[in-house]
Amino acid sequence: MSASKWFERKFDFSFDVNEYTTIYRRLLQAPESLEIILQNKSNDILSYQPDGKWSVKEHTGHLSVLEPLWRARIQDIIEKRPTLTPTDLNNSATSEAGFNKLSITELIQRFAVERRQTLVLLDSINISGHTNTSLHPRMQQPMRIIDIAYFTAEHDDHHMGVIGEILVQN
Repeated sequence: MSASKWFERKFDFSFDVNEYTTIYRRLLQAPESLEIILQNKSNDILSYQPDGKWSVKEHTGHLSVLEPLWRARIQDIIEKRPTLTPTDLNNSATSEAGFNKLSITELIQRFAVERRQTLVLLDSINISGHTNTSLHPRMQQPMRIIDIAYFTAEHDDHHMGVIGEILVQN
């Protein structure tokens, strides 16, 4: 499950807003799930970069780096912008952050703090009454706020899956 496969992935956003509670729970539980997965792992394993790719710490840091993007995209939809805020497809902020120098506890805490801000924003919105969409710039697909939430939960799962693969290799 490589990062390039994430960019190749297609999404079906035709689900009903009744799915929101389940999606929200996934977003809420992600930092704790990550903490459980990574507890008692050595720094050597957490900093290991398989084939020069991101380490567990870098994947964890990446999750916190992207939270402001998710919030910006939610705001884009609220403000009826035609296109969502684009992301840096090279992930420079993650690659240049030096996450391997930080403790895994600090990285998970950063993710939890950022995620809490996203959840506070979502809590302020009536999702079922919010049907506006904005176009995702890479996928060229309209997205609602619930779709951003789902996309974010899927992104969490993608990186936790890659983290799991790295841990199995070590």
